[in-house]
Amino acid sequence: MMTANDTYFDRLGTALRAAGMSGDEAAATVADLSAYVADGDGVDPVEEFGAPEEFAARLTGGGPAEGPSAQAEVWKWTCDLYNDRKLLNQYGDQGWEVERIDRVGRFVCRRDPSAALRWEYRREIANNAQERAARIAELAPEGWEPSGHWLFSLYFKRPKAASAGPAAGLDVLPETPAERVLLGVRIRKLMLFTALMAMLFAVLVTTGFVDVTSPSFLYALPVALAVGGGLGYYGTRRDARAGVEDLEK
Repeated sequence: MMTANDTYFDRLGTALRAAGMSGDEAAATVADLSAYVADGDGVDPVEEFGAPEEFAARLTGGGPAEGPSAQAEVWKWTCDLYNDRKLLNQYGDQGWEVERIDRVGRFVCRRDPSAALRWEYRREIANNAQERAARIAELAPEGWEPSGHWLFSLYFKRPKAASAGPAAGLDVLPETPAERVLLGVRIRKLMLFTALMAMLFAVLVTTGFVDVTSPSFLYALPVALAVGGGLGYYGTRRDARAGVEDLEK
């Protein structure tokens, strides 16, 4: 026999899929939130999250977007997390609204010249659906709505008029940026260092100092890649949580 909580999460899963979330992600989200409610002492999901359909809309950034006008511009771009907040607010001042983040981590932005608004953005850190739901509920009273998430980064947007009032008006629209990938100095230096290390490794292999066919190398390589990747991921998440920014020009 289904309980009231079972019914709630069944409706939530249906609403998430209807809003465009994949079946696997919807199932994982429902499982995380169900566990959160189950761990609570008498937590009512309706009181905690609101109606399932409204909660699903918040989790998915409002569900399917209305069709843009014929004049609407679309711009897709990406950047590193050391510049994301700065660039989001820079382009938000130019009227670009982030509608979602696509599967490869690009901000999908739209700007309607006939009704352009200035937007402001913020980033929060959330490791799972439960944490995302908590951040969304926490910031909703201030007018922030989710605009997408990527890995552990959860992005929010709101019209700048909410904080700046009439000064947030937008009369002149700059041209659509030509750039699609915007990387800061910090990441470019890291990429240069990585390229130099790859070149050094190639030289060592070519000259015979490293034998890529030896058992020790074949065992050590995947371990080194896993450790390096893990350290890079956790270091990046630590920097994101601390709000580290690329201050170099």
